[in-house]
Amino acid sequence: MGSKRLKMEEEKQDRISDLPDSLIQHILSFLPSTKQAIQTGILSKRWQKQWTEVPVLIFNSDGMFNENNLKFIDDTLILHDCSKIYKFHLYLRLFHLERDPQIASKIDFATSKDVEDLNLSLSMEGFYLLPQFLFNNASLVKLKTVGCSFIPNGKVNWGCLTVLNIRRCKLTDHTIEHLVSGSPLLESLELISCSEYDKIVIASKSLKRLVLHHGIPSISVLEISCPKLEEVCLQGMVTNDPKLFAQAIENVLSGSSLLESMSIESIYVRVLDPLVIASKSLKRLVVGSIRGGFDIEISCPKLKELKLLGCLNINDAKLLNLPSSLCATIDFQHPRGQKACKGLIKDILQQLQHVKELKFGSWFISILPTMKVEDGFSPRLNIKYLTLNSPHLIKHHSRISYVLRISPVLEKLIINVPPYRKVNHKGGNNYWLPDATDFDCLESHLKTIKIVGFDFPVGDGRGQHMLYLIQFLLKNARVLEKMVVVVKDDGTGFPLEVSHELLCLPRCSQNAIIEFVCSKEIGIFL
Repeated sequence: MGSKRLKMEEEKQDRISDLPDSLIQHILSFLPSTKQAIQTGILSKRWQKQWTEVPVLIFNSDGMFNENNLKFIDDTLILHDCSKIYKFHLYLRLFHLERDPQIASKIDFATSKDVEDLNLSLSMEGFYLLPQFLFNNASLVKLKTVGCSFIPNGKVNWGCLTVLNIRRCKLTDHTIEHLVSGSPLLESLELISCSEYDKIVIASKSLKRLVLHHGIPSISVLEISCPKLEEVCLQGMVTNDPKLFAQAIENVLSGSSLLESMSIESIYVRVLDPLVIASKSLKRLVVGSIRGGFDIEISCPKLKELKLLGCLNINDAKLLNLPSSLCATIDFQHPRGQKACKGLIKDILQQLQHVKELKFGSWFISILPTMKVEDGFSPRLNIKYLTLNSPHLIKHHSRISYVLRISPVLEKLIINVPPYRKVNHKGGNNYWLPDATDFDCLESHLKTIKIVGFDFPVGDGRGQHMLYLIQFLLKNARVLEKMVVVVKDDGTGFPLEVSHELLCLPRCSQNAIIEFVCSKEIGIFL
């Protein structure tokens, strides 16, 4: 028995040893760190030195950077014998090492091997000053830095660079221009939480993706000229100039005929010039959390996805030339409150009444006036797919009811109740009465219902009111085909007593089935 097991182990070892070196090295290149690649040497004698030829080096210090980390990296680089490095990643937690020559030597090692993908993620009190030789490199294709300082003394020469990602770094006003102008093939640029500059001037004939996430300092200049731009994201910006953002966005839209995705979020300006977003190419638009009163006009005939999110102090909204195939997510909160924005809500609903898919978040639902259809505030929505994110089933009862009433051709309804939101739902009256004569969608259209985040036991208040809602829908949806009830998976499965109670509820549709699902991931749809 022992000899047979030994023979099997030898055969396994032989199969590993028979793998060609190139394949072994390719396998090792996918491991999360070089340390793990070295540890694979225990598998076979053939594997013990294979890591030295792997063109990928990834160093991730566990905890604080110390002499042991440094010695391991030094020993690894001495033994590494690959003439070409495709990827070199260095993740270190440092303190007071702004000009540390030991870090510079690691970067020099990588650049001497014509590294293409360089990632320097340095967590420290200050900023690590990048060595000058790095700015003259013809092999770099991707460069990502965290916690670094860019101060080139001369021209930047990154002739092959296509991706540049700079996070939590120190930049000056003209550094950005030098980096972009020295990268003629640059396609993706991200500047996130950088400091020491208030002027952003980006001009590139090759750039396709731009992400600007500024810090606290106010911006005085924002100029973007990129004719091949396909995606742009502007976040976390502050200015005292009411024309700055509106003009910059207008210039981007007019000068980028290939633009498909635009995101404008977390912008602070006291008063903003009218925000006009007109594009024949734009397919995705996100506008979120703009502080300061403004008018918005959107005219995008190819738009597939629209999101209005966060705190938006919108005075007037014009949604023009939007296709019926648009999926619109509306979840903004108005700083002036429910009564002040009643007319705005009416205008938005009327201008989206031809859209086939809508998603309403809890913020927007909460500012919907509690009104009846006969009150004169009743645009007819032609939506077929509706998602409602509402943790307040009692508080939002009349608003949810209203949306269902003005959606006569609704075919699919998703009600998302986030389980992690602690909401006090007291037991008591059933607000979902059995009479559904003015719910046209329940008569002849609603076929699919999904309740996500079902709470149990049903006697705890919120669970009871979810049960009331399910009971109402089952009893009145005449053409219902399927109802899916999703509960967060805690390892115990869907409780049998609850599933039995739901299955015993009366159903108007004889074809309706109820499906129970336990899911580990339950969250909001936004």
